[in-house]
Amino acid sequence: MAYTFTDHYRPVRLMLRIDGLVVGLGLGTLLLIYPVDLLTGLGFAAGSPGWPARVAGSSLIGLGIGLFVAAGEPDLRAASLLTSMISNALIAVSLLFAYFQGELANLSAWGLVLLIVLFVVCLVTAVLPIPYMRGLERIGTRSGQ
Repeated sequence: MAYTFTDHYRPVRLMLRIDGLVVGLGLGTLLLIYPVDLLTGLGFAAGSPGWPARVAGSSLIGLGIGLFVAAGEPDLRAASLLTSMISNALIAVSLLFAYFQGELANLSAWGLVLLIVLFVVCLVTAVLPIPYMRGLERIGTRSGQ
């Protein structure tokens, strides 16, 4: 049912794909490759050592691939949605705390746009599946699972 016009989960599937592309593969690849000049040009503090950023980038790429796999499943699973909701909520909260603590005060205009896009995508992906989780719970209890 993932590719029909009567798919009830179409908005969630679309958001999972956008999040997998922007946050998972986009930000993950940026952090994995870790071009120091690009990050400092955007206003992000790119200090040494670089391995924590590369590990975070690797994890985000894995998350992005997982989101693409979850979006392509015929039936959305509650575990997949819960994982995407928690991981994106944690990323959004981390970005928000970093912003309020002044750690992102030196951002350029493009860095600020990147921060806003990342925050909005993570926030929408964390909140959008909530009504669908209720529906998955009801379906699971009716069928005896």
